[in-house]
Amino acid sequence: MATTTRKIPAPLYAAAGAGDLAYQQLRKLPEQVSQLRGRVSELRPAVTEAVAETNLDKIRDVAKRNADAFVAGAQVAQTKATEVYKGLVARGQKVVSGTGTASAAITVAPAAGTVTTVTGQDKPAKKAVAKKATPAK
Repeated sequence: MATTTRKIPAPLYAAAGAGDLAYQQLRKLPEQVSQLRGRVSELRPAVTEAVAETNLDKIRDVAKRNADAFVAGAQVAQTKATEVYKGLVARGQKVVSGTGTASAAITVAPAAGTVTTVTGQDKPAKKAVAKKATPAK
């Protein structure tokens, strides 16, 4: 049977890596929820007091001054996102190749009613040559 290998595109590896990373992070979620519930009761009085003393005009001025800093931060975030994407691609390559944290198996069976051809390994498969039709006189 003839075998062809295809290069798997980087977005597929990134998706596999993102799925694996999400799975690992979701496993940590119950512990984080219990920690955050404790922090809520600690911070509730301080947040309530801070909201009561908020000066909206001062907040608007600070937001306008920080617009340039936001643009610079967005550029840094873009660079970091590219690095994260490359990391996800590498992680996905490990997952797909079977050396990652999760394993998957894909079995492909021929559909019913299809014809499967097998060529001998000793002889290369012959190509059919189309003959030119001569016009009828």
